[in-house]
Amino acid sequence: MSLKVLKRGVRIAAALATFAASAVISAAPGDPANLVQWRPNLTSSAQPDRDYLKRAKALGYDMVINLAPPEYKEAVEPEGAILAAQGITYLNLPVDFGNPTAEDFRVFSEMMKAAAKKNVLVHCQINLRGSSFTFLYRVIHEGANADDARGKLNSVWAPNPTWKKFIEGVLTANGKKAELF
Repeated sequence: MSLKVLKRGVRIAAALATFAASAVISAAPGDPANLVQWRPNLTSSAQPDRDYLKRAKALGYDMVINLAPPEYKEAVEPEGAILAAQGITYLNLPVDFGNPTAEDFRVFSEMMKAAAKKNVLVHCQINLRGSSFTFLYRVIHEGANADDARGKLNSVWAPNPTWKKFIEGVLTANGKKAELF
């Protein structure tokens, strides 16, 4: 067995162990799907429903970042107004699922830096964009262990070829290396 195959097997085992540790939070009734606690004060999820958004302040959120286009079918109208009425900052960065860009991630990173010390919920339709951008932010800007963060990402999805290329490109451009699979 080559050293490369052995290292890959160790990475896969580590990812499975991390997945088994339940990166996806055990959802309570009314919680959005694919809810992931990345660290204290940073969560990502699928689109929260209206009732969850109305409880956002009581749940401790200070900022909500939506990475989906505002016109998709599951979007909650008016999400921004529901959150603003509670004093929560709402930002919408519509990332094209078929064409995520380094500029999208740069803008997201600036949003996250502005949210330092705040409790942030990042969401999109299913938590594919959200988990990917949060993974990148944690690894690049917060120095999170790439294997641990990858386990949380992979608890939501295995990025398709477009997103795998995007994620690996952003990591490489920022001097990081992490195999997703």
